[in-house]
Amino acid sequence: MLTEVQPATKIFPGRFGELVQFPLQRIHIELTNVCNFDCTFCPKQEMTRHYEYMEFERVCGIIDEIAEYKMAEKITFHVMGEPFMHPRFFEILEYAAQLGVKTGITTNGTYLDEEMGIKLEKVTASQVNISLQTPDEESFKTRKSRRMKFDEYHNRILAFIGTCLKQEKPPKIKVHFLNTSIKTEVPGEDWSVGTMSVINNTKELRKTFRYWANEVHKICPPLSEEQKAAVEKKIDKLSSFKWNVVEVAPNIFFETYILNTWGNAFAEGGNVVPSKIGYCSALSDHFAILVSGDLIYCCVDFDGKTAAGNVFEKPITEIMNTQPVIDAVEGFQNLRVVHPHCQKCLGGSTWFKSVINRFGSIIIWKYLKNFFYKKS
Repeated sequence: MLTEVQPATKIFPGRFGELVQFPLQRIHIELTNVCNFDCTFCPKQEMTRHYEYMEFERVCGIIDEIAEYKMAEKITFHVMGEPFMHPRFFEILEYAAQLGVKTGITTNGTYLDEEMGIKLEKVTASQVNISLQTPDEESFKTRKSRRMKFDEYHNRILAFIGTCLKQEKPPKIKVHFLNTSIKTEVPGEDWSVGTMSVINNTKELRKTFRYWANEVHKICPPLSEEQKAAVEKKIDKLSSFKWNVVEVAPNIFFETYILNTWGNAFAEGGNVVPSKIGYCSALSDHFAILVSGDLIYCCVDFDGKTAAGNVFEKPITEIMNTQPVIDAVEGFQNLRVVHPHCQKCLGGSTWFKSVINRFGSIIIWKYLKNFFYKKS
């Protein structure tokens, strides 16, 4: 069993520490931007950064500073890339656990199996997000996997979940499904050949959740008929036009993610009408650190356009107190979008879509988030 070392927590210094409530919900660390999938819905092909892995010592240095100030409720190993491909991934998890820093993992699921479930128990990862996204053989074709068939993918994920559920303190597991009921037109992409048809309506959503819930119930500790009926009742109330989270078994949650354009990343020729009005929770509840060490405003910025500084060169506390970061935080708090990349992200391909997006970001993410986030 690992022994946690609880360091004395320091107050986050400077203006940023006054503007933002600590700890943040999460800090993303991209251990690698290398991935073994080429998903149609991922901006991997648009990324201009070269592929690399973050050195172990540098990861530990970042974790040290996060622990020193207790910056976030947890570290999530996610932006681009597949974290299980990092050669020292489990050593990194163990190091964070020894400092008492909670960790979350976002994975495409290909490396999961019974053995991985056993190894994760020893390093006490608190949450595993499985980007299942494509829950059947047809939609799985969009992952462009060269070495894995859907049946193997399906079985490995269930074997991993079953192993975790047998543990004394299993991690929280969230299984993500792609919701394409609100389709996004992307120039240059063929969205009609089954690729972007995953969960298109409420009936399909409920059917998909019901199938995978039954699969989980086959391998989890036995549930009573009343418990299974309660899960069925939750599923029957779901809507494809909401952000759904359903607990289908103890510590196992299904969640839908609406298909998006990664901040208008796929816009042809970069033609986007920018928005200078809007709201985003970037920086106020999370930020991200890329494999290169660049600190960026949010995990949607896959190409590092909002890089505020490099954590291999300067402390996080110093970078977060630079004027551009402060301006961005104060801007969002006053419903103003300051950074040019954020203006593009919250903009639209036409003036009308830009207006809809700017006011939608305010209404939905600032005021109506709890309504759209349907948690069961």
